[in-house]
Amino acid sequence: MNPSHNFRFIERDYWYQKALCDTDHLLPGQIDAMLDEAHSYYADYTFKFYDDGSVTIIDNDTNNRIKPRELTGAVYDFYIRKRIYLIKANLLEKQLQHAN
Repeated sequence: MNPSHNFRFIERDYWYQKALCDTDHLLPGQIDAMLDEAHSYYADYTFKFYDDGSVTIIDNDTNNRIKPRELTGAVYDFYIRKRIYLIKANLLEKQLQHAN
């Protein structure tokens, strides 16, 4: 069995946190209102990164599979950052195993 690392990405939460951290002038309620007006759809995906390098991406709203090349914007940024993080963690783990 190939172990996986599961992550959920909710795009609205991403933009909320980004706005909250990047400004001192907006209150949480104002950010919510802004996000509600800005988009009618925000991605809600579950990512399963497997140790062999493969990934499964599920759209939680439709239960459809998404291909990495279909990702854009914040979702793509999340995917790339997690991918790099897991590659680095895997390399570090292998270095530590060989150092002993």
